[in-house]
Amino acid sequence: MNVSWAARLAPEPFRDFLPYAAPSALKVVRATEVLSRALDVTRSMSDHATRSREASRLQESLAAAGLDALRILPQPCPGLVTSALSESERVVVGERVLALYFHLLRWDGPLFLDLRPRYFRCLPGGQLGFYPSALWCRPEPEFMDRLRALYRGFYREDRAALASGLELYCWQGSPSAPFAERMERLLRAHFGAADSSGTHFRIAHFRATFDAIFQEVAASHAKLHPDLAFLGVELVGLYLTLESLNVPLDVQRIFDRAGP
Repeated sequence: MNVSWAARLAPEPFRDFLPYAAPSALKVVRATEVLSRALDVTRSMSDHATRSREASRLQESLAAAGLDALRILPQPCPGLVTSALSESERVVVGERVLALYFHLLRWDGPLFLDLRPRYFRCLPGGQLGFYPSALWCRPEPEFMDRLRALYRGFYREDRAALASGLELYCWQGSPSAPFAERMERLLRAHFGAADSSGTHFRIAHFRATFDAIFQEVAASHAKLHPDLAFLGVELVGLYLTLESLNVPLDVQRIFDRAGP
């Protein structure tokens, strides 16, 4: 399946994200499963009551985690205007956007997938508003457990957790033993240095590093866990928002506060 056919088959809400996908992504997804789940997500977009209920729960969860500066908006907003912000203000906004992403991996509710700038708004008092759109999904519990483990493995140097998370990239497959080592190196190149020097988020880096990851998966005759496709949608929005801020962020520190 090439990109043209993927664009034709993908449900409309996902088509905006396809231009940012790594070129080799289609080689390593379980296309039938991903398309089936994408159709389920599209159908759930009309369930406004559930979206509203989960958005309210998310606000409660953020408050319980001490992330009171993040506010869930009841209505769509004009979007984030970065040109009106100073550098220090952009750093604060970036830290809060990234904290929201980490919290979405941590809490027990659905993943709200669209983190593009249009769904954020700066509020009085230094708060950041976020409108959870109707594009959301509920990944498999095992997927979320392993995804949390992947992040813990990287940011907390937990080798056992990292090994569990890496299995998402060879789901129900058995590539050769060095696969995990090669995948770890590629993922570390994607994550960047886990130190206080600061990370600039660039969508070009996102595409290039994931293309290298997917090429390795394809060469090893492995496949991705289907839910990684939806995490990819969320990551595209995250990178677009953080790139628009154009400031370095101390990802390790933010993860230590908000991560799973």
